[in-house]
Amino acid sequence: MNLGDEVDLEDYVSRPDKISAAEIAAICQEAGMHAVRKNRYVILPKDFEKGYRSNVKKPDTDFDFYK
Repeated sequence: MNLGDEVDLEDYVSRPDKISAAEIAAICQEAGMHAVRKNRYVILPKDFEKGYRSNVKKPDTDFDFYK
């Protein structure tokens, strides 16, 4: 499995979301799985984006009992 030429890993690491090394590993694994599901041997940026969205969840709920 290879990375495509247009994949910029610095883009994912420098995002404002603080992610751990385990989350980075999970994102890479998920990106590889997306490529395998599409029968590709090259990981594209869209695979990384899907992996990022599936592993890094933003808290979109604001519970009233925390106020």
